[in-house]
Amino acid sequence: MGNNKSAGFEEVSHTADLEIRVWAKDLESLFRQSAAGMVHLSGVEELMEGISSVKQTISLEAMDYEGLLILFLEELLYRLTEDYMIYDIKKLSITSEYALKVNLKGSQIKSYQRDIKAVTYHNLNISTTADGYEVHIVFDI
Repeated sequence: MGNNKSAGFEEVSHTADLEIRVWAKDLESLFRQSAAGMVHLSGVEELMEGISSVKQTISLEAMDYEGLLILFLEELLYRLTEDYMIYDIKKLSITSEYALKVNLKGSQIKSYQRDIKAVTYHNLNISTTADGYEVHIVFDI
């Protein structure tokens, strides 16, 4: 997958864990694509039929944007692995004070293929590029 889209993610070869490279024009899109990449890596198989969706709002605060990204992904990972839920991000806003507020619509899933244990800080650095932002995220499996 090339970097011809304004936002996206791709899996990067990693020796023991899983890694993705994520890029986007703004921080909100970077967080959205990071969540989409993590769900993709987990290998969600299919949604449960006949289960009504759940709407939730999450507010998080951190010391920096990297910490905020970790908190956000860990929250979604917990809901995936413990509750078997995946979420569409309906609205996501990030403030300059390293706070995030996100409105989610969740759906129950049947299963996932890869057990991601944690989102790591390994080489985590949100950098600015000519086109916006980029980050590499390593997941412990």
